[in-house]
Amino acid sequence: MSKSAKEILYKISDVEKIIGVSRKALQEYDKMDMIHPTTKSEAGYWLYDEDALMTINVIQMFSVVGYSRKEIKEFLPTVTGFDHLEERKERFEEAIKRLEEKKAQIEGLIGMARGMVATCDMPQEVLQQIHDYKMGGTFGEQSNKDRMQMQVDFYAGQDEQVQEQINQMLPVMNPYIGRLIELSCYQEETPTSELVQEKVEEVFEDFKKTITALTQAIGQCSPNETIEDAPLSEQLVAFRSFSEEILVTTQPPLAESMEMTLNHRYGEGTGDRIREMLDAFIAAKSETQK
Repeated sequence: MSKSAKEILYKISDVEKIIGVSRKALQEYDKMDMIHPTTKSEAGYWLYDEDALMTINVIQMFSVVGYSRKEIKEFLPTVTGFDHLEERKERFEEAIKRLEEKKAQIEGLIGMARGMVATCDMPQEVLQQIHDYKMGGTFGEQSNKDRMQMQVDFYAGQDEQVQEQINQMLPVMNPYIGRLIELSCYQEETPTSELVQEKVEEVFEDFKKTITALTQAIGQCSPNETIEDAPLSEQLVAFRSFSEEILVTTQPPLAESMEMTLNHRYGEGTGDRIREMLDAFIAAKSETQK
């Protein structure tokens, strides 16, 4: 007769493989009265049932999100079993929040690692130019406007393979994103000025190229389709939406958004002034369609 799930017992070696917890950690959990073996075999081996494995999983999860073992021991009875459901819910909601934060951090580190891998295949002279550009941002004497234009020109001068490698290593080198950031240099102009409108037009044109390449790459449209096939109103909505996402999304490996970085470099409120420029451009474009 087959055993039920609750009758199945696992040795420490099994628990190590199933959960990824070490033998030493299980021994420490036992000493701290956090979780004990369900029983022992005649030979003295520690054995754990399914409920014990679930508790060990819970301990591991809360350890990953930053709780000390002492803290976990104190609230462990409230997050296992079927009692204290309200407190249990709160604890796991907090765990989800912390895990999502860690996930974002890990994804950022993965992106940085992939970028470092991409640098290994790049021509040395390109790496040197990128290095010089970055150093210029801290120590150079060029104006922000000149540096930003140098970035855009540098990217545009590379062949497609190198551009792809740069995108992996340093996404900000993408012309659309580079020109969006470049708007920071025109804060003294009014959002509706001819110069600003010309600059936003450049951002818009590079956005269309970028989003067309992206949607074709992921199969959302055919190789012959472009975003310009859509009505202008839809293009403008997408332009504003994607630009907002670029501004507010946390940029790896730094734990801050592009807007925060721009505010630090060019002054508080830079992100909002870029939004005003985009909105003025969209309003003007929309008006011409009426």
